[in-house]
Amino acid sequence: MKTLNAKLFTLLLPLLLWACDPSIDNPQGGSSLKVETDLIEIGAEKSTRFVTITTDLDWTIVANAEWITFSANAGTGNRNVLCSFAANAEVARTAQITVATTTADIEPITITVKQAAGSGTPDPDPGPDPNPDPDPDPNATTYRSTWAELPSEADSDRNGVDDKDATLYYAHHLCAGGEQNAQRNGKARNYSVCYSGKYHCPVWVAAPRHSMYVGSSGRTDAYGRDPEIPSNIQYSSKSTGGGCNKGHMLGSAERTSSAATNRQVFYYTNIAPQLSSTFNTGGGAWNNLEGFVDNLVCADTLYEVVGCYFDRFTDAYGASTQPVTIEYCGRSDVARPTMFYYAVLRTKSGNTKKSVSSCTADELKCVAFVIRHTMEKGHQPQAKDMISISDLEKLTRFTYFSNVPNAPKNTFKASDWGL
Repeated sequence: MKTLNAKLFTLLLPLLLWACDPSIDNPQGGSSLKVETDLIEIGAEKSTRFVTITTDLDWTIVANAEWITFSANAGTGNRNVLCSFAANAEVARTAQITVATTTADIEPITITVKQAAGSGTPDPDPGPDPNPDPDPDPNATTYRSTWAELPSEADSDRNGVDDKDATLYYAHHLCAGGEQNAQRNGKARNYSVCYSGKYHCPVWVAAPRHSMYVGSSGRTDAYGRDPEIPSNIQYSSKSTGGGCNKGHMLGSAERTSSAATNRQVFYYTNIAPQLSSTFNTGGGAWNNLEGFVDNLVCADTLYEVVGCYFDRFTDAYGASTQPVTIEYCGRSDVARPTMFYYAVLRTKSGNTKKSVSSCTADELKCVAFVIRHTMEKGHQPQAKDMISISDLEKLTRFTYFSNVPNAPKNTFKASDWGL
């Protein structure tokens, strides 16, 4: 009898495991639908999570509660969908997310969402709750209409301060070593920065990447304040703290065309606190991603935005990082980012000899890589780290590559990037 039961268990084990796996395969073979989890548990505060959908089919994602919204409600193929959860000021609540395909043989997948009870009272504002992740500001503008890398800025009077958020400051640095632009009629641009007086940290740094910026100047280590940003909101020394070292947004090795230009990337506005033991170190998750992006530089120019995120962040693997304030570089009020990202844009071939602003969508590719700051050491870039630029816009509320009208911001293929 024991032998019979053992044999029966062996036969049933694959079926039991299949029933517990949050994925559905077509019993006839071929296409399938998979998600990473069947349970999301969140706190009462407003938060976001990624749901990773793996399929080669058309899919939809819906929720049975208004307090859950998505960066996309439908799509085709693999996608990291950003789910936004409104804050809860009342009792604990539960809802369901359903992911389905148009194939009748594949059953929908249900994800249960459990949100903890709030500790306060509801917002007394009688109006409806705002969209928890509104679209980027449509009235924002860009500093230079031909600079493909620039996100939109709400700075209509060009005073370097955001029109709607007075804690955000902008600066645009031209190369200081005599480097010429492609038209040979002026200085080449080095990088632009959006810096936060609230977090005392760069929010994003935007720059072109090309072989023209790489030379023999070497590393100057000329740490100091950015002359175009108020000094009282920047770091006051090059000391470190909070378990972090000094992480360049735009790397020193990426600007060695002249010593004067290299000194600019040592402005404190281009430096963010990065965990020194696992993130910004040999074999660290960020270093590995930096190396990956280095290999994307092409003859046509790679345009990149390197950014920080400061709210609680949960990645596509289900792991989270909480906001922390640390002592760093002579200040005691520096926000340690919860996530870093690269937004990148280039031509597919890399050698069209055309401006990206005149390319068709079929000639271009763009994508974002998002990496949790507490990502484990040794992590290599992979498809689950990638989201569309439009999904990044919903997360950060900035508009990227607005000077490139045909940038395919709503879609990407991991295979186009070698992943």
